[in-house]
Amino acid sequence: MLPLATVFVTGSSGRLGQEIVRLLRAKGYRVIGADLLPADTTDLLLDIRDAQAVSRALRGADAVIHTAALHGRHYELGVARLEFVRTNIEGTLHLLNACRQHGIGKFLYTSTTSIYGQAMVHPTQAVWVDEDLRPEPRDIYDITKQAAEALCQDFFVQEGLETVVLRVGRFLPEPANLAANHRLYRGLDERDGALGHLLALEHRFTTFETFNITGSSPFQREDVGLLKQQPAQVIAQRLPMAPAAYQRLGWQFPTTIDRVYSSEKARRVLGYQPHYTAERLLQQALAAL
Repeated sequence: MLPLATVFVTGSSGRLGQEIVRLLRAKGYRVIGADLLPADTTDLLLDIRDAQAVSRALRGADAVIHTAALHGRHYELGVARLEFVRTNIEGTLHLLNACRQHGIGKFLYTSTTSIYGQAMVHPTQAVWVDEDLRPEPRDIYDITKQAAEALCQDFFVQEGLETVVLRVGRFLPEPANLAANHRLYRGLDERDGALGHLLALEHRFTTFETFNITGSSPFQREDVGLLKQQPAQVIAQRLPMAPAAYQRLGWQFPTTIDRVYSSEKARRVLGYQPHYTAERLLQQALAAL
């Protein structure tokens, strides 16, 4: 733990932000949650587009975890590109500037695996998505998240602010069958996402780093050739309990798998070990029958 650390968490009313606040408080941190919307994990209503308000809010903080953003669903709802720029880029810059102004030493930026974009598209096989895969943004959401990542790197190099980027996988409310399917290759339980942030908060970085924070896929890199066309065969091989469990639950396997998110770097460097895996989800569903 950072000594006597006060951690400022943006987006504290969101699914991931709430779990981060709860976990940090359980670990003994003093947490200030900030969001545009109220919640029991939010102490301060704050618009990160307001530079002066951000500067006032961050006084006394030791570290910042920045999860607030406009997301892909906002793009689908027709939110203007300029609003993405103001929130995802300018809002992040306001927070980074406030860290420099107040001598805050650490900044965790919650990015997204979505920024890999077109790089995750292959006509004949699944794509192995680790941090070596070069992002190819597809829309304004991806573009602005990548730009904010670059701002974090700039502040690490030019200002000496210990910034870290965490690209989180998919976590959305969805039916159990779909959630289990996604947990096999791209999904994330927000409680595991919070764990990844805690581990990064408590790790000392001497170089700028980016991590995929995703669920624990049973697949291996050598599976990518079969996953696109015959996912059931690979699932049965890598998760032997799955066929009988799916049959008993009346669930369907995915008909194709186009990518596999790898969090191996986070495991190696941070000791990240997701708990809420596809296997655990299946076990819970079976126990509930």
